[in-house]
Amino acid sequence: MVDSSNISILVVDDERFILDSLTGFLEDYDFQVSRAESAEEALEVLKEKTFQVAVIDLRLPGMSGDLLIQNINKQYPQIRFVIHTGSVGYVLSEDLKSIGMKLNHVFFKPMPDLTVLVETILTLVNNNDE
Repeated sequence: MVDSSNISILVVDDERFILDSLTGFLEDYDFQVSRAESAEEALEVLKEKTFQVAVIDLRLPGMSGDLLIQNINKQYPQIRFVIHTGSVGYVLSEDLKSIGMKLNHVFFKPMPDLTVLVETILTLVNNNDE
């Protein structure tokens, strides 16, 4: 069993309710969770702390989630990403595929079972994502 208390996650979402509930859920699994309400805030948080995984909403004020992922990947290539979006027609871009993202890294809101997100995070951190 993985000790999730050693895994740090950055959650980026501009919807306060979703940010609060997702952060709380991940903390219940003993992850170390930080949060940001915009891409720009996320980039500031990244200057202060190291993360293994970032859970990113796509529709953010200012910089989009897609662009945020690409920017983070350039500066912090060790971080793995999960997309958590309400954009039901979203298709993973070639740019994101080229940095190792897969369709099973994309989750659509609302998620009836968030434990799938936890399993994906653990798989990404353990480099077992095939």
